Amino acid sequence: MDLTKLAKQFPDLCVTVRLGDLLEAGDKLARRIREEAQRDAERARRQWGDVLVPKEEARQMLGSPDPSTLWRWEKAGYLSPVRIGVRVHYRRSDIDALVRSRIETNTKKHA
Repeated sequence: MDLTKLAKQFPDLCVTVRLGDLLEAGDKLARRIREEAQRDAERARRQWGDVLVPKEEARQMLGSPDPSTLWRWEKAGYLSPVRIGVRVHYRRSDIDALVRSRIETNTKKHA
């Protein structure tokens, strides 16, 4: 049964649903969304050939910079965001390169 078509055909239709059935449907939907996100992440990993790091984990690896700093680094080309659905990931190799360049820059400043 296609609920979207049913809703369009009968916009004033009222439906009674048992709470247990609603919870079960919600659990199934959440499980399906997680599985699709995992498949999307795996496809992206294969496509990009690199480990993808979620945005919050990347922030921690980079010393927890402000989100606007990540945005500036994206615009400067230091980081290339990989969007999987609504989630943003960064390539581990980009993060490592940025960390190395920051260390080199700090080392030169203090030499």
